[in-house]
Amino acid sequence: MKRVALVLLIVLLALPAFTTGQPEAEKKVLIYAALDEKTSNELAQAFTAETGIPAEVVVQLEQAGTVSGRIKTEAPNPRADVFIGGNTNYHTELADGGFLEKYASPVIKQAGISSQFTDADGYWTGWYLGALCLLYNEKRYQEEVAPKGIKPPSTWDDLLDPVYKGEVIASNPATTGGAYLMLCAQIFRLGSEQAGFDYIRKLDKNVAQYTKGANGSIPLVSQGEAIVGFAWGHDTLKQKIQGNLPIVVVFPKDTGFEIGAASIIKGAPHLESAKKFIDFLLSPTAGAINARNGYRYPVRKGVDLPNGVPAFESIDFAPWDLKKAAENVDAWKKKWAEITGK
Repeated sequence: MKRVALVLLIVLLALPAFTTGQPEAEKKVLIYAALDEKTSNELAQAFTAETGIPAEVVVQLEQAGTVSGRIKTEAPNPRADVFIGGNTNYHTELADGGFLEKYASPVIKQAGISSQFTDADGYWTGWYLGALCLLYNEKRYQEEVAPKGIKPPSTWDDLLDPVYKGEVIASNPATTGGAYLMLCAQIFRLGSEQAGFDYIRKLDKNVAQYTKGANGSIPLVSQGEAIVGFAWGHDTLKQKIQGNLPIVVVFPKDTGFEIGAASIIKGAPHLESAKKFIDFLLSPTAGAINARNGYRYPVRKGVDLPNGVPAFESIDFAPWDLKKAAENVDAWKKKWAEITGK
């Protein structure tokens, strides 16, 4: 009996210790990132520092469409856990195709994050915003516009003033999402498609040039080739501050925005770690990293922003209908082209 007991003891000691929850080998998270390399890597490092869970950026590309395509191709055998970056259109398309897992982070409610920045069905989580801004050349405004008693441009409707005929730089919805979202902002803030497209008709009379990229107005207005334009606020502020550009940046009331999203890939090899990473993206730590490197706005309040960047709470967004914006992409772009001839 003593020999049998000894054998049993040896066998038990040789067995791996029993643990609850995720096996230790599974405690990692593999990331596909549609962000700049610096931000992606700092997020991974900070997540590991806070949770002790290893994080690896497996793919880092700023083209969200390419990352999305890879997720679809790998669907039979997923090679990553989370997809971060890219606006909601990419994540919604993946969700509709059955490529994502549902997950509603408890941090959303805890941090008081607005429901307009999260997917109602729980497939993606918005964690940062890109807001559209107006920018104008300060020297040209002071010399040519101010003497006429006209206040600096601060609203979308200010761009329609005849004083800016041939002096507005816009961008083309056919080639950039930022311009499409600007169009959406007009439709949503004015309450109807008809009113929104009436605005585009009036604006077109003042437009000097439609650029291919959303930020094409930044160098042109900075160089004085036009007085005013619109672009992404975070990119404009970053270039203004770092390059000391002679422009003034204004976030108009009812501005347009994009929601930078994150989602969990269907069949994620490390599902529980993936959920923790989504929670982390909504933390002040992750928000500060993204704000510091990209001048992007976290969806949660109370995150420190670079000097010169206005507080998130100060920005007024247009009443948004994500579903309507997604469903009308082709139709609204076609209508815009008919009006502008571009």
